[in-house]
Amino acid sequence: MRHRPRSVYRAMFAAALTVALAAVVLQLRTDALRAEVITPVPRPAPALARAAAPVAPEPSAATPTAPLPPLHVVGLGDSVMAGTACNCRTILSRFAQSLAQREGRTVTDVNLGVAGYTTQDVLSQLTDDPGTRQDVQKADIVIMIIGANDLKDDFDAWLHGGCNSACYQPDVTAMQDRLVSIIRQTQALRAGQPTTILVDNYWNVFADGDVARAQGGQRQLDWSVAVTTAVNSAIAQASAQSGARTVDLVHVFKGSGDEDPTSLLADDGDHPNAAGVQAIVAANLAALG
Repeated sequence: MRHRPRSVYRAMFAAALTVALAAVVLQLRTDALRAEVITPVPRPAPALARAAAPVAPEPSAATPTAPLPPLHVVGLGDSVMAGTACNCRTILSRFAQSLAQREGRTVTDVNLGVAGYTTQDVLSQLTDDPGTRQDVQKADIVIMIIGANDLKDDFDAWLHGGCNSACYQPDVTAMQDRLVSIIRQTQALRAGQPTTILVDNYWNVFADGDVARAQGGQRQLDWSVAVTTAVNSAIAQASAQSGARTVDLVHVFKGSGDEDPTSLLADDGDHPNAAGVQAIVAANLAALG
């Protein structure tokens, strides 16, 4: 067997070593590339996932509000408040209906008017009658039409010989004092609660229009206007003194004061007809504001 020279073996070893080193380097580079590929890159969460948290809803503009509490209206007074001779719905009933339509809320009404009542009678109602007191205690609005019957004896005196201002003025003054007491008693029953008190005056405390002219002519009309002017002045003073509001019915029935009110009066010439009632209702609604 022939032996190869040592130089040949050294060359073969060097070549093998070179191949081995090249393989190692190639493996290291491959591993490095793989490491770069599999390293995860953080990404932001999808927009839909970020919006998944609960959001409070915006208040709806259509959400219904709580209904307003009912308004309670009470009427105090004489035959005008009671509805005598009209054969129609009363002032208070129509007022309550009109107010409910205007305000969009429930309105209840209690009419305590009684034909023939004087200021003394109404004052007694407020001090002695439990039912009246209870009704007034609940009243947000009180309408008063009272005082004409306090002058009844003066009309009788005029028919039987005359009754000038010295004759009727003491009765007017006494009526005013009692009206102040009526208003204050009403306020006391309300015990400081917000209350609107409307006190209507009179177009005439006696008959007017065609009926009055047929009864006593222009002389009776002139005298009744003088008495009514005194009564209305007393009503205005009593209202102002007590914090109530006066509702002027002279303007409603007679314009500037000299117009014929017959078209607004019942057949007796002393009480309002349906048109007159509606005119009174409108005046009170306007005074209410």
